[in-house]
Amino acid sequence: MQDIFMFITDMILGGYLGLLIICFIINMIPFLSPSNMVLAGAAMLLLPGFNPILVGLIVAIAATSAKLIHFLIVRGSRMVLSEERLLSLDSEKNRVEKWGAFALFIAAASPVPDDPLIIYVGLTKYNTVKFTISYFIGKVAVTILGALIGYSVGGFFESMPIVLASIALTALITGFLFKRKTEGKESDELQEILEDEIFSNEIEEGTDTTSE
Repeated sequence: MQDIFMFITDMILGGYLGLLIICFIINMIPFLSPSNMVLAGAAMLLLPGFNPILVGLIVAIAATSAKLIHFLIVRGSRMVLSEERLLSLDSEKNRVEKWGAFALFIAAASPVPDDPLIIYVGLTKYNTVKFTISYFIGKVAVTILGALIGYSVGGFFESMPIVLASIALTALITGFLFKRKTEGKESDELQEILEDEIFSNEIEEGTDTTSE
């Protein structure tokens, strides 16, 4: 855990670009993304001279970019699903169109795990632009808040910003490792579903070829 802590700290100390890269890397890990609000706050504690609004924007952009990639991958995975499952998903489109933007905003702006929702809206072919805007607005609201809190706390405890940042990052990594244990099962279940669909499609194609 110490190595992870040092790597994240070094990247943040690298400036705005380092912050963008590390936030993107962290958010690219499915089902295991830690709190971006804490990440933004820790960045401000480590670098109190940074602009908190800009820090919040950078963290939100990195998080949204990573989740957009997840969304597009899931959206593309529809091709391996059976016709029956696709019909079932398509029947949910009206509900997703009605509540998708609000649900994405809430998921992005709260500690609620957002990966299951991203999978759901991706499989129902939710509009990519709507996804990006809704998720970004929710995420930027919470990351700017986190950065402002970090800025305020850092100013109040002027002699201890590094200590406070260390505590925040330690909590972040601990939560990251805990989520890896508790939410890894969801990733395994999704993988099993996709594998079942792929294998069943291959069997059906093989049967059709044999019959011909």
